[in-house]
Amino acid sequence: VVIDDIEAALALLRPVHDESDGVDGYVSLEVAPSLARDRDGTLASARDLHRRIAEPNLFVKIPATAEGVEAIRAAIGEKLSINVTLIFSIDRYEDVMEAYIAGLVAAEGDLSAVRSVASFFVSRVDTEVDQRLDALGTPEALALAGQAAVAPAPVAYAHFLRRVSGPRV
Repeated sequence: VVIDDIEAALALLRPVHDESDGVDGYVSLEVAPSLARDRDGTLASARDLHRRIAEPNLFVKIPATAEGVEAIRAAIGEKLSINVTLIFSIDRYEDVMEAYIAGLVAAEGDLSAVRSVASFFVSRVDTEVDQRLDALGTPEALALAGQAAVAPAPVAYAHFLRRVSGPRV
């Protein structure tokens, strides 16, 4: 059922993908959560999903666990398009960027169809922090609600710009 739903969504968004030259119109399908700590299983699942659903606007979601980062590196090296999820820290984002770049370096030939996104988790962080701020109940704490998760975004973006703006060291 999931495959049918994903294929329908991919077909619906394919014109957007084509008209944007592959910049937009993607649909993401995650590997099984039980594989989050299994590098080889995650990679095998990503390969299988890309094989079963051979559409250019498919992203396979891989969690940014330590094992997932290694699977991301290998998947990008095989030119699979990946949506990296469950990034909760700048340090892990650095690991993900390194895995992506190392995967591109390992890949051979035309890389123009290799796409990837890295998604910081915002809502889970805000939910947790906001509950703690509510428990404090002070005006100062309540004034901070809804801000914790977005605070790392400019820092992450600065790291991204630094990483992609010059030679790889």
